[in-house]
Amino acid sequence: MSYSVDRNVLLDASDRASPRHATASRFLAERAADPDVFYVAWPTSMAYVRIATHPRIFAEPLSPAEAVGDVDRLLRLPRVRALSEAEGFLQVYQGGA
Repeated sequence: MSYSVDRNVLLDASDRASPRHATASRFLAERAADPDVFYVAWPTSMAYVRIATHPRIFAEPLSPAEAVGDVDRLLRLPRVRALSEAEGFLQVYQGGA
């Protein structure tokens, strides 16, 4: 079995003020031990980065480096896969190419 999530799970996990923070954080932390493949679509990841860093949305937005670091750490988990884009997309995105 495999599954994916939308940007809101990622946002809730990083936003300590969210009433869903603990649940979302726990869910993502449990992915390291999950035997199923967890797919993260690049549009979801990029929406997370865009929204998590926006000062009009969050009183304490993440820096771009923090938000991209969150995505990178998630993708480094053993059974997490980026969905649809070619290998190395995050590095291309970061480089602006």
